[in-house]
Amino acid sequence: MILSEVLKIKLSDILAEDNWDDELDNFADDNHNTIIRSQHEWNAGVASLEKLLSLMIEKNENKLIQGIVISSPTPMMKDVKLVSQLETVVFSSFHGEKMALMPCDFKNKIQPISRLSFIDVSLDINDILNKEQFCLVLTSKFTCLILKSIDKNHNSKFQFSFTPEIIKKVWLLLKERMIISQNYHTEYLDKLVNKFISINPNYKIITQFTRYLLKELEKIKLVEINQIPRQSQSISLKKTPLPPYPEFELLQALTHEIRTPLTTIKTTTKLLLKRAKLTPDIVKYLELIEQECIEQINRMELIFRAAELESKPIKQEQVKLISTSLEEILNQTIPTWKKQAQRRNIILDIIIPHKLPQIVSDPAILTQILGGLMEKFIRNLPSGGNFQVLILPAGNQLKLQFLSESNFNNDHVKCLGKLLLFQPETGSLSLSYDVTKNIFHALGGKLTMKQTQDKGEILTIFLPLGNSKNCINQAV
Repeated sequence: MILSEVLKIKLSDILAEDNWDDELDNFADDNHNTIIRSQHEWNAGVASLEKLLSLMIEKNENKLIQGIVISSPTPMMKDVKLVSQLETVVFSSFHGEKMALMPCDFKNKIQPISRLSFIDVSLDINDILNKEQFCLVLTSKFTCLILKSIDKNHNSKFQFSFTPEIIKKVWLLLKERMIISQNYHTEYLDKLVNKFISINPNYKIITQFTRYLLKELEKIKLVEINQIPRQSQSISLKKTPLPPYPEFELLQALTHEIRTPLTTIKTTTKLLLKRAKLTPDIVKYLELIEQECIEQINRMELIFRAAELESKPIKQEQVKLISTSLEEILNQTIPTWKKQAQRRNIILDIIIPHKLPQIVSDPAILTQILGGLMEKFIRNLPSGGNFQVLILPAGNQLKLQFLSESNFNNDHVKCLGKLLLFQPETGSLSLSYDVTKNIFHALGGKLTMKQTQDKGEILTIFLPLGNSKNCINQAV
């Protein structure tokens, strides 16, 4: 590969092309918030890795190398005894400054930690890897990559992966950088890395890392709260209106607690699916588990987002409306809808024009709310029922109609506060009609619903058509 091409490849490109990366799901209103959030997640990730290493690495006096820590732009581990058991490699474009950048022993802040010997790999000043912050850990029990980068939307993003295939590709990319810089440690490190590179981690290790990560993030939040001056806090409380319903904080906590174990299960399932010699039945069951986890995670995200929108006046909530391709959203979501319908033996008929015009919306929220509506309809239909989705132009709007042959029985539905509806017969949760209507209003659209004796339930959504001149970055 040509030198200039190598220097353009980022670690985040590897995670993207493999379509296998875990990231902490959060809703951020602007770029500044994503920078702060990803930095907090990065700090929590480093601390969690150090705890995991402390748990897995045997601390012995003979100082045998039990693993490798490769990071950029500075060394990451602070535990002196732990560092003595690991080979440390640092990639950066700094020259003659790295000694000062070593982590310090917090018990003696004046002196740096005792082990200062590490392998220094210099990056070309034009290398795009300089824009990423990473820590790659390889041991006899697990391999892991944590990464902080900038995505295509210029938002700061934290990701992590325990997948051996990704770790291998990451190492090969870093090895190419070492070859380019003519580093004489390349051969030695390559042999050392090969001892650990193919390790498939036990799911308990991934679970433990996730727990550490969440605890570290909670610590950061508590520190931020405690650092707020009491006087400023009291003024803020006076100016901040109370949420329109008391269950907001409870919902916020519950959605977080539910999503976390589901994400761990989804991650473990993906790891199992990558193993060889799985029977077709096992693959089928694992894929079913993965799909159920994804659907539940999406439901929790939608509930959280709806609560967030409802808890603030619409004018204060910056819903970013941009020119959006509904066709692209549908291409991504329709396969999932069909799988949901197939599992419940529902006949799903989707009628779409040959070419759909651009609309004005927030694509992330629109994807979530359409998925939530589709799931609600499919769950409420009896096995063998019919459900139709019809999309057609309507003047300066696009009309989406959900036609169900089953009437929604309000007598069997319980309201959980102002936000949620619970159907005891199916055990399903869904957003209330008023909340769903408010979300579409925030998206610049309109929602209507009616029930008829012969046609069942008809839900109609109107979304505004858009053009690039007047619909970019509008806020409701």
